[in-house]
Amino acid sequence: MYPLFGAAGTDIDALVEYIYQSLVPYCLPREEVRRVTEKAYEDKDMNAFISLGDRARELFVRTSGAAKSGGEAGELVLYLILEALVKAPLLVSKMSLKTNSNMNVHGRDGVHVRFCSKLKALVLHLGEAKFHKELSKGVDEAIDSITQYLADRALRAREVSIIHTHMDLDGLDTDAKEHLKQMLNPYVVPRPPRNEIHTCLIGFDYPAYGKLAGPSSAEVEAAFREQYAKRASQIADQIREKACKRLPPPNNIQFFVMAFPNVELFRKTFAQKIGGGK
Repeated sequence: MYPLFGAAGTDIDALVEYIYQSLVPYCLPREEVRRVTEKAYEDKDMNAFISLGDRARELFVRTSGAAKSGGEAGELVLYLILEALVKAPLLVSKMSLKTNSNMNVHGRDGVHVRFCSKLKALVLHLGEAKFHKELSKGVDEAIDSITQYLADRALRAREVSIIHTHMDLDGLDTDAKEHLKQMLNPYVVPRPPRNEIHTCLIGFDYPAYGKLAGPSSAEVEAAFREQYAKRASQIADQIREKACKRLPPPNNIQFFVMAFPNVELFRKTFAQKIGGGK
């Protein structure tokens, strides 16, 4: 994956604007959004829509530390990937669990769910987003986080507790809802089948951007895609080797990689958009 190209190269502003527009569904439970919007239409109260945006923005971590790490901007991109590409809706809106804009909710970066008709089972996507200058460092940190999760029973139990207490069933299909209820009911025997996939997004600096030239943005992008496709095969081999060495089998993982001209610029641009940095 990569940001779209524009007349002056990659259009980071367009990417930032797009993910910013997704703050409300990312930060707030679907049931709350639906309830507020339905009442707003009924009362013809446009201020209610504005209040949703303000609440979502306030929940987002906007400290200088968040602007520097850019972690939550990456989580927002991962959310969009899981929603749009994987077709797995968000199950728990962890942002809505924050008591203030400076408190992080520990655990997976995102918990999404889908019902797989082929497996006749629930699939939980446990998200992990890492954005670094170096691809290898981002991959290592994602695998470190997965390893810690697999080795820490208390961490896994806390994640299940968060799901049990705060899962957002609004808008999920019937099969997913019923499977979730069965899965979380301790008195159901035998336990319903469940699959967990650690879905990771790695954002990284890609030097090839600075070596591209052409008479039009379309030709530049075409040359980039050709080069990036070759690099993607090498990246897949690199991730596979690291995962096989460090994760216990079976390691159900899924990696998306996103090449940036400059990850730090993406962080700063997003921080400026939400008012968290310069």
